[in-house]
Amino acid sequence: MILDFAPMLTLKQHPIPGYRARTLVNAESADLTVAFASDFGTAGERLTHKAAGKRYIAIPLTTPAEEAGMILAASLRKHGASTLNVAGNGIYTLSQHGWTQESVNLWIYLAVRAACQAVPIQLMRSGGQTGADLAGLVAACELSIPALGYFPKGFLQRGLDQVDRARTPFEIQQQIDGYLVSLRNDLCSTTQPHRKLGTQSTFNF
Repeated sequence: MILDFAPMLTLKQHPIPGYRARTLVNAESADLTVAFASDFGTAGERLTHKAAGKRYIAIPLTTPAEEAGMILAASLRKHGASTLNVAGNGIYTLSQHGWTQESVNLWIYLAVRAACQAVPIQLMRSGGQTGADLAGLVAACELSIPALGYFPKGFLQRGLDQVDRARTPFEIQQQIDGYLVSLRNDLCSTTQPHRKLGTQSTFNF
């Protein structure tokens, strides 16, 4: 079932439970997959790289955001890509490296903004996981890029406690709406994300 909350955002669930199946579809359905991560050695990151093959680029979150955007733009040009799958670590991994969902939202927004100023992006998609996936959807919505969140069956997300929880599309929309408010506040107060634990979202991951 596909639910459209706005012309720019679609949320869809894979018919098969678990993360693997939707990871394969997201990677295979995009012209390019970008992995934004602090740890590229996790099982999820290895699967994403394998699924995307040569249509893959890894950008560490230690890279300055605008520089990351230029690296991404160059890869989009190289592959003639107009559709982008945003992947990377979940918040349970990123938190171990000092990131909050809000800070990774800001970093990925700044990176994607820089990239799409150089190369048009027609569609952004992700698996909807906490961390980088969710930040990709937030960035797309803020930049008015059509976005597809393609989740595991049950719209599963894994929280800071590494517990998988089923969501509803409405709950996910609430997440994204809340993070858009936080992102806009951050953009008003700073031009660089802070890589530290700070104010957390009130959403219970």
